[in-house]
Amino acid sequence: MNRILAFIVLLVFAAEASSQQLKDSLRQSGFENVLLYPSVEGEQVIFENRIYRNPGFSLIQAMNPKASEEKYEYFPLHHNNLVAGYSEDFQILEVEQELRSFYQEANKPFKNYRWQFRIQPRLANRFGFYTDPFQTKFNIILDTRIYFARGLSLQTGLSIPVNNNYDNQGMKLRAAPTMLHYFNQPWNDHFIAASVGGFYNDRYGLDLEYRYADLRSNWSFGLGAGLTGFYWLNGFEKYSTSMNELYLVADTEWRTGIQNTSLKLSAGQFLYEDKGVRLDLIKQFAQAEVGLYASRTDIGTTGGFQFAFSLFPGSILRGKKMELRTTEEYRYEYTYNNEQPVAASYRIGMPRLSNVLRNYHQDWVRFLGELR
Repeated sequence: MNRILAFIVLLVFAAEASSQQLKDSLRQSGFENVLLYPSVEGEQVIFENRIYRNPGFSLIQAMNPKASEEKYEYFPLHHNNLVAGYSEDFQILEVEQELRSFYQEANKPFKNYRWQFRIQPRLANRFGFYTDPFQTKFNIILDTRIYFARGLSLQTGLSIPVNNNYDNQGMKLRAAPTMLHYFNQPWNDHFIAASVGGFYNDRYGLDLEYRYADLRSNWSFGLGAGLTGFYWLNGFEKYSTSMNELYLVADTEWRTGIQNTSLKLSAGQFLYEDKGVRLDLIKQFAQAEVGLYASRTDIGTTGGFQFAFSLFPGSILRGKKMELRTTEEYRYEYTYNNEQPVAASYRIGMPRLSNVLRNYHQDWVRFLGELR
């Protein structure tokens, strides 16, 4: 009897040591908020890795330091919140209520995250006049994001002007877009996001998003709304207009069956009360996302391209409590009609829900797993 008890105790200690070894290995590799939850299906590993734009890469890396033959399930977080889980063969798993309850209790934003500082460029350009053929506005932004509670953060920082022959904004150091952002999945397949504060494209105000996205399905649907005004900073100088411009756009996105290629149709009222439609063709690559688009609105017709990728080198300096890195997603968009704002929108400083959830889709994560 004593031998049986001793054997059980040894098994318990071995399991705890294996779990601790896994958590330590992931944290040393740059993972944050690493939590383990035992279930009847096996150990469930929760984590966030803000270096990667694609959660599939963090998922693959999390599988590498496996320290035992125990079965694991993996739950990569987005913005301090659960999105979906994946088995070891990349089958998607729904987030059960028991795991949500565990995460609600175990999630400690101030303790479990590093204080990260992020470097990113901000570029706007267009072809100008004969005397000034290429007009460019280039800033370097150093910002940080602080999590206060599950899914709730403050983003703020500094914008450092480098060059501007694009508009009449001066070259003084100024605050980067500063906002509160909230992300949540109240029920499986239903996602919401809300932001308030200063955004990119010289907008400030309130922004709301809802998206239905079954991450096994080829279809997803979204609705975005914003009430914004114009604001302009130059050092401590400020100019702003009333927050009275309504942005209201619905969209549907379809994964076409052509490898990792999607079509997205958006319609509604864009900025400046511009009503119309926009069609995006989006191709996902392992290291980047590339898209072509065309739009027709009250203002006119135009087309262009966009791309998104993580900036090299990623992590620059990393300690237990702090990290300096480049941005996980640099997104650039060019429009053929660079004078009139056809189908114009604004960026909030966080990726839009459609861009986030596209990278959590089961087919895409399985594709990345097969590239290992």
